[in-house]
This record gives sequence, C-alpha cells and structure tokens, in this order.
Amino acid sequence: MTNNAKDFESLSQEYDHAGLLLYYEQTLPDTDPEGLARTVDEVFNQYEMAGIENELVDLGEWYEWLHE
Repeated sequence: MTNNAKDFESLSQEYDHAGLLLYYEQTLPDTDPEGLARTVDEVFNQYEMAGIENELVDLGEWYEWLHE
C-alpha cells in the first residue's frame, strides 16, 4: 500500500507483483485511518490476495464507494 502512485504506477508495468493498493489523497491515513483499514479489508474480502496479483487498486474509489 502506498501513496506514491506516480512512481509505483510505472514500476508495476515492468515487474510482476502481488498487487498494489494506491491512494492519492495524502491526508486519508491521518483523517480516517479506520476507514482506510476497512477499505483495504473490503478489497481483500472481494478479491482475496491472488485476485489483485499484478493489479493496481485505487483505494480512493473503494473508499468513496464504501462511505457513500
């Protein structure tokens, strides 16, 4: 999980990986750490670890969906 999307988006295309969870809103871990943790948990509940292999997951989109 990282907020350094700029670097990891390009690297993810060059290498195999277990999956990258990205968030773009820099303050999210500070303003709602529990919400961010619930979002990560929901991603893994939906896809399991193998389901995100070599994928980029935008946690911001999931966060908004879960907190509508």
